[in-house]
Amino acid sequence: MPGSCALSFHAQTPRWFTADGRSVVIMSGTTPIARVNLPYTVTGGVLHPRTQLLYVAMQANPYPPISTHLAVISATSVLTIMSAPGASFLVPHPESGDLYLGVYTGTQRLWILSGTERVASLPLDGPLHFIVYHPYSRLTYVASPNEMKILHGRSVSATLPVTETYEIAVDPDSERVYATHWIPDFITVLSRTEVITRIPFPHGYNPIDVIPSSGEIVGGAFFSQEIHIFSRELSRLTVISMPVRPHFIAATPSQWVYITGKEPDPGLSTDLWVLSRTTPVAEYPNGFGLGSLALSPDGKRLYALNAFEGTLYVLSGTGVLTVSHLVPWGPSILLPSERRIAVDAGTGWVYVAHPWVLLLWILQEDGWITWPLSAAVSTLFSDPVHGVVWGGASDRPWLLAITGTTVYTLPIGGESPLFWPPVREIAVDPERHYLYVRSSAQVAVFSLTSPITASFWLTTTGEVYPPRALTVQPANGLAYVGSGIGATGTVWILEGPARVASRTVEGVPVAIGADPASGWVYVALSGTRQVAVLTGTQWAFTVSLPFEPRRIWVSPWSRLAYVASDFQIAALEGPSVRKILTTGIFPRDMVFDPVARLAILSHEGDNRLVWIEERILDRRIWLPLIMKGP
Repeated sequence: MPGSCALSFHAQTPRWFTADGRSVVIMSGTTPIARVNLPYTVTGGVLHPRTQLLYVAMQANPYPPISTHLAVISATSVLTIMSAPGASFLVPHPESGDLYLGVYTGTQRLWILSGTERVASLPLDGPLHFIVYHPYSRLTYVASPNEMKILHGRSVSATLPVTETYEIAVDPDSERVYATHWIPDFITVLSRTEVITRIPFPHGYNPIDVIPSSGEIVGGAFFSQEIHIFSRELSRLTVISMPVRPHFIAATPSQWVYITGKEPDPGLSTDLWVLSRTTPVAEYPNGFGLGSLALSPDGKRLYALNAFEGTLYVLSGTGVLTVSHLVPWGPSILLPSERRIAVDAGTGWVYVAHPWVLLLWILQEDGWITWPLSAAVSTLFSDPVHGVVWGGASDRPWLLAITGTTVYTLPIGGESPLFWPPVREIAVDPERHYLYVRSSAQVAVFSLTSPITASFWLTTTGEVYPPRALTVQPANGLAYVGSGIGATGTVWILEGPARVASRTVEGVPVAIGADPASGWVYVALSGTRQVAVLTGTQWAFTVSLPFEPRRIWVSPWSRLAYVASDFQIAALEGPSVRKILTTGIFPRDMVFDPVARLAILSHEGDNRLVWIEERILDRRIWLPLIMKGP
């Protein structure tokens, strides 16, 4: 996903790299240790295992998500930025230090880079389908629509008429290569630069992989929803039927085989199968992508958005009333998941946004409408006090005020520093009428007035760089911003445009939640397994947890702070840990039912909704529901 994706991993250390808007964050385990700023939104990248250079693809234009430039980074220094239109399939040659990638410069070409220099540019007959390096033969296979080029280093050893290749798998213990195809009804078997045979096999979007050591070939027949397993001698060993279409196959050296599956509609991954060589041993049918939640003003309807699939579920209690597939949905969205759904407290209308589509989806009493926008929206925030839904632009320095189907634009002013979209988070002080906007680089402050269109920008501060979390404490009118890279971070405390105080903390503040009743402000500190608690501008105490904190929500009814890890939830009451629940994979969002006194939690990793009964939390009563679609 542009602006948010894991780029690459270091094989010998806990170091890895992730995209954050127009920058690359260097991580050590769960702790960010450095940041490299870039001029454009990051779309992908790879760390070269031999040279340790990080190659990062970027897009200069917000949409469509097509790479336009390539940066070469050594440690934290940008060595060069070059034009690389349509850069894709960044594949290192682990021995020579070269990098292969596809580009489109009027015609499709394969570039070979050595460090920062382009040392070769080879023509292709059409769009690049695949680049695969074979560690046994040390050859590189490059597939395009009507041919397959086989390279030895920088030179072409052979060009074969192998057409419409969908996927390539190599046998790590021999010179064999296997290719599936969109149109021809077979699997092509190659040895080095020669086609040695073809195995009859249904055509389609067929994944394939080879089990190390045994050499058995696992091929997915997409349209017939089957897994075919062949011996190294190419005899068919077994055929396994799947309830969904096979989408991706990964075989491990321990001979576990993982297969993801797709539903025919909307055609996104919803199943995970596990094989021990040729034997199925487990199925996980839940899918992933469930994220943002919202409640209707009367609390009788729950709205749950799966931004990966573009699906909105409407629930009453724990029953699913309707499932809507939003069209035209854009590229699938995964982490980080800003809140992309909001409910207008006055009308009850539901708004859904996509960060790369110039549309709002609006659910009214009589159904859905789509509304055109002048800027795509990355996050939504309901503001019942001022009677609007706020939208943060993803590709322009704008704040959008939405009332009904009317959208007003409020520019985020300032030239030093210039505000860099996308907007990641919005918070409002309902009594003092300040609005705070967080991007990946700055925090901007607005003064809200009546009418709302007369609201105006006050300031933009880059001092809090890079901001990672934002909340407002209504009890004292202060805004809290967490920032930092490395072993320590800072909690900045603002009152409108003025900085009131700052507190240095161990770890990086990645989430903040406020309890108006007690005045406590909870700060999740990544890398420490701790939550800091502040009162006003003062440090009150620290709570230790058995996991790394990722997110925080505070219940307005029970006053409990729910702190989420990757699979657990801790309920905090000030310095006390009331309960730790194992709820699901990747808790993503939480809302609170004011009538039933329930905390409702979504999980991105397994599409799970959990209802937590706050009044009898110690009895650990919760009801799971897996969101599967109609």
